[in-house]
Amino acid sequence: MALYDQIYIYIDQVCLVENTTVETSLEADIQDVLTINKGWSGITPSPITRTITASNVVPVSGVEVDFEKLMIDNTEVEIMLQEASSGNSCVTRGYITNVPRSAGVGATTTISFTFKGKGTAFA
Repeated sequence: MALYDQIYIYIDQVCLVENTTVETSLEADIQDVLTINKGWSGITPSPITRTITASNVVPVSGVEVDFEKLMIDNTEVEIMLQEASSGNSCVTRGYITNVPRSAGVGATTTISFTFKGKGTAFA
């Protein structure tokens, strides 16, 4: 019996089987409305985006998705995040905005990426 859930990540319908971590958040550039008489009066809403950051190990055969090429070519991608146990998912379209790599003595080489896209919710 599973006690905790995992999130699987798919890019253009390709499951990232080498994924080790995924973090996601809904973000907005919401501005406070401040007045002299009322003080804080509320907010001015802004568009909501979904940001996803994921880290993947790099097998000897190479990366499973060429994140660098997707970023350099400004390719729009579709990402689906799916909760393993509940089946709830979130599908969003957007762009890869950052692709760091990491390697070191006694460490597994990793490639990570940050994605920014339309603010959609899990359902």
